[in-house]
Amino acid sequence: MSEDDLMARAARLHYEFDLTHQEVATTLGLSRVKVTRLLKKARQTGLVQITVLTELSLFMTMEEQLCSRFGLVRAIVVPDSVSHERGPLSAVARGGATFLNQIANDNVVVAVGLSRAVAEIPRWLGVVSPARIHFVSLVGASRADGGTRSPYLATDALAAAYSGTAEHLHAPVIVRSRSMAEELILEPSVAEPLARAAGADAAFVGIGGIEDRADLGWAADVPGSEWAELVAADMVGDIAGRFFDREGKLIDHEINHRVIGLTLDQFAAIPTRVVVAAGPTKVEPLLAAMQRGLPNVVITDASTAKALLQASPTAVKEQ
Repeated sequence: MSEDDLMARAARLHYEFDLTHQEVATTLGLSRVKVTRLLKKARQTGLVQITVLTELSLFMTMEEQLCSRFGLVRAIVVPDSVSHERGPLSAVARGGATFLNQIANDNVVVAVGLSRAVAEIPRWLGVVSPARIHFVSLVGASRADGGTRSPYLATDALAAAYSGTAEHLHAPVIVRSRSMAEELILEPSVAEPLARAAGADAAFVGIGGIEDRADLGWAADVPGSEWAELVAADMVGDIAGRFFDREGKLIDHEINHRVIGLTLDQFAAIPTRVVVAAGPTKVEPLLAAMQRGLPNVVITDASTAKALLQASPTAVKEQ
């Protein structure tokens, strides 16, 4: 019997027929430790999906403090998961999935950004009710990581989960020259998705940090010399390839004029702007973005939330 068959049988015996781990082990002729591992794997792979029917927050006080301090409409704080093989991504992606399910309605348009955390959201949606949601990429794709940061994969997976529709922005995230970018965004295949993304009801994006050039694949899209120039210009992070300083202002650098995607101003005009991010490298860019009022919904983990609240308080600008 294959490992997958054993996992499925163990899951049915435990979750459907309420057998204990030891009873499952006896039934299948396995050790109790083996059954525990199989049941854990069943949850991790999505074979078993558990839904807790309550909206009670685990970190209500921190969420309220984040909203009050930074002028957010909503904050979702999830437990730390540094021991997980994927790090904090899976935990915050679960939070993103929870929030997306809460706003999922027919005829909603959701713009999707360049983010590993956002790309993880479909994995944690569980069984959802079909909805006529239109998902559209708000930025072009990176050449790095075999597409793991591509908004296309997340857009397709989200649309499939809800039986909705997907629309892609078929272009690189950064092109060779400003003139090429200016010409490309006039092409209907680029201009039309961008217009729909700009008019979206909600946007789900990640946020980059100053240490992310190698870790998140910017090395494939941003030459080292230009990255150094951005850092020298006080860059602390980016949203969808638009690099900003510690006040959340777009840096006046050539590379920001070569991005194929929504501008920060266009992003800030979307009614529900969700940033899904966690980790020490995300604290400074989150602070800068929230100071500028770029996101109005932040989904992060407890350690990151604590670091944000311990940072020097700064008045958030009225939008």
